[in-house]
Amino acid sequence: MRTVKYLIIYTACVLFLFANSIEKASAQVKPQKEVIRLDIQFGGRFIQRANQPIGSDIDFMNYLRDDMGENSYGVLSFGFMLAPNDKWSFNTGFSMLSDMLPNHMRIVVKRKVDSLNQHWNWGIGTILYSYPQYLNQFNQYHFQTDTGIIADLNSNYRQRTLFDIGFSVMPWFSYSYKRFQATLSTGIGINSFVPFNEQIAQKKQNSNYRREIRYETSLKPALTSHSEAEITYNLLFNKHVSLGVIAKAEFLVARRTIPYARTIYTWTTDNLLSENVKPKKKIYTKTDFSAGLFLKF
Repeated sequence: MRTVKYLIIYTACVLFLFANSIEKASAQVKPQKEVIRLDIQFGGRFIQRANQPIGSDIDFMNYLRDDMGENSYGVLSFGFMLAPNDKWSFNTGFSMLSDMLPNHMRIVVKRKVDSLNQHWNWGIGTILYSYPQYLNQFNQYHFQTDTGIIADLNSNYRQRTLFDIGFSVMPWFSYSYKRFQATLSTGIGINSFVPFNEQIAQKKQNSNYRREIRYETSLKPALTSHSEAEITYNLLFNKHVSLGVIAKAEFLVARRTIPYARTIYTWTTDNLLSENVKPKKKIYTKTDFSAGLFLKF
């Protein structure tokens, strides 16, 4: 509830500033024609979260890395932007990891508030987005802690997709000069990992002893600091169409955890132990870099 309260206060302040400036902006800005932009980009995503010591409870966020200890991804992105006038712009896009599934989505709405001079503008933006990452070999926790038994009867590589959903409110500033334009946005939002269920089946060799551990994670909203930067440069252009290069960077930071309910069944489902576990929150960051081409008309 504290996270939601902070976001509401922040949003109210931003909206007040927005409303206070909108009348002035309306008197100064002349309408422009509709603009459409298509872009394709390729880049990298880097997830950072320090591993925590192995204890009596599994911390799923310890397994964001792959077997090589890395948590980086190649990302192919496609974007579409519509600006019906010089005040509003609507941007949507999707991205793919190496599995080539278009499961990274983002929707951006921006409103220009005022022009500081002929080169500088500022406004307010909102972003709704989701992106995937992988939890790899989380069953290794049980191989390290549950000795004397077969720690996981599932011999497959244990990997699952972890989705993160977020909403941010970000003031932005843009600078344009001839063929060059740069935009910087920064603000706060709320993120939460989508809940998931997992289970681990165990047994003791040459024995009737069996155990099943079931995990059910829950929503845990986190207050997030979110910043983005975008640079474009027109290579070829005329009155109707322009072709150029585009580069983007994004940085997200928050204190995150994945709480869960754990139920342990021993021998039969009648003999069970249930408890709620909340690992400590630790700093989690996501950094994206990409570059590509755009076509504007």
